[in-house]
Amino acid sequence: MTAVLRALGLVLGLVGATGVARADERTDGLQQAQLDRLRAEVAGEVQLVAYDLVDELVYGWIQDPVFSEPTSVVLAGVTVPVGLGTGLQALLENHITGLLTQNPSTQVQLVHCPSCTAVVIHSGPEGTVLSRGIDNPEVLGAFGESTGKHALYIDIEAEGAWLVLRARITRLTPDRPIVWSHTLATSASAPALLRQSTDLKSAEDAREEYLKALRGRGSLTVPLRFAVRTYARPEDDQGIGAPPFLWLQSGVELSATDARAWTSSLLVGYSVVPQAYQGLMAQARLQRLVTGRARSLTHPDLYAFVGAAVMTVWGPATAPFRERVLTADQLLVDTAQDDPRETFGAFQLGLDLRLGNRVGMSAFLETIPSLRDSPNIGVTTYLLGLPFQVLGAEVTFCF
Repeated sequence: MTAVLRALGLVLGLVGATGVARADERTDGLQQAQLDRLRAEVAGEVQLVAYDLVDELVYGWIQDPVFSEPTSVVLAGVTVPVGLGTGLQALLENHITGLLTQNPSTQVQLVHCPSCTAVVIHSGPEGTVLSRGIDNPEVLGAFGESTGKHALYIDIEAEGAWLVLRARITRLTPDRPIVWSHTLATSASAPALLRQSTDLKSAEDAREEYLKALRGRGSLTVPLRFAVRTYARPEDDQGIGAPPFLWLQSGVELSATDARAWTSSLLVGYSVVPQAYQGLMAQARLQRLVTGRARSLTHPDLYAFVGAAVMTVWGPATAPFRERVLTADQLLVDTAQDDPRETFGAFQLGLDLRLGNRVGMSAFLETIPSLRDSPNIGVTTYLLGLPFQVLGAEVTFCF
C-alpha cells in the first residue's frame, strides 16, 4: 500500500510540474509577443524620424545647393542604428533616391556605378589591396570610371534620446577631399512631420501648415444646408398625401474641442414653392463622431445625430398636415378663406457624412408626434417603437 501511494504521489508531482512548465511556456510566449510588438513599434517610429531627417537634409539642398550645376553623385552607403537591420537601410536608400529624383533643384544627380560599390582587388608593386571601388579611386580610374564623380555618405545613429544624421560628400579623387558635410539631430520621441516628397517644406512651415489645417476645422462653423423632406403616403390612400418640402437652412455649428468628436448645431430654415406652400423652421441637433475619436484631415468622417425641430407651414399644399380626413367641401372652404397654417414639432435620427469639414451629406428619419394618427400621412418605417413618417436627405456646405 505504501509503494502504491508513493507511486501515485510521484505521478501527481510529475503532472503538477508539467502544468507549471506549460504555464511558464505560455507566459514566456506572451512576453515574447509583447516584446516583438514593442520592437516593431520602436522600429517604425525610428524609421519615420529618419525619414524626417532625410527630408530636412534634401530641403536644405533645395534652399542652398551644394553645387552650382547638376553634378553626378554616387550613393556610397547608408548606415542605420545597430539592431534595425538592412530593411531600414534599404528603405532609406529608396527614400533618398526618390527625393533627389523629384527635386532636381538640389543639383545632386544620383548615378549608378557598379564598380564603385563592388569589391575589387588591386595588385601592384606595393602589395595587394582588397576594397570597395569607391574607397580606392585609383582602381576606378583603371576600370575606366570617371574619377571626377562625388560620393554621398549618410550615417544615422541613435545617441541617447536623439537620432543624429551625419552626411558628407567627397570627391572621388586619390586624396578623396570632403567638399560638404552637415549634421542634423532630432529627438527620437518627436513626431515626424511626414512632408510630401514633391513639395518639401521647412519644419517651421510644415508645422504652420498643420496648425492652419487644425484652425480651419475649428470649433465654430457656419453651415448652409439644403434639405428635402418626403412624407409617406397614407396606407389606405383615402387621404391626400403631403408634397415634398424643400428647405434652405443656416445657423451655427459648435464643438467643444478641435477634435469635433461631439458637435451641436442650431439652425433656422425657410421653405417656399410659389402657389403651393411656405414654411419657417427652427432646428437643434446633437452629433457624435462614430468613425474615430477625432476628425480626420484626409478621410471622410461619419456622424450619427439626433435632433428636434419646430415648423410652421402655410399655403394650399399644407392641408394634409391636419389630423382629419380632407374632403372636397373642406378644400372649397380653404380656397375661399385664407390659406391654412399648421405648426408642429418633429424629432430626427440620422447619419451625416462629412468631407474635410467642408461638405456634408446626410440622410435621416423624422417622426411627427402630433400627426401620429393623421389619415393624410402614412408611416415610412418603425424604429425603437416609434413611427417615422418622413424620409429626408441633406447637403451641407460649411464655412
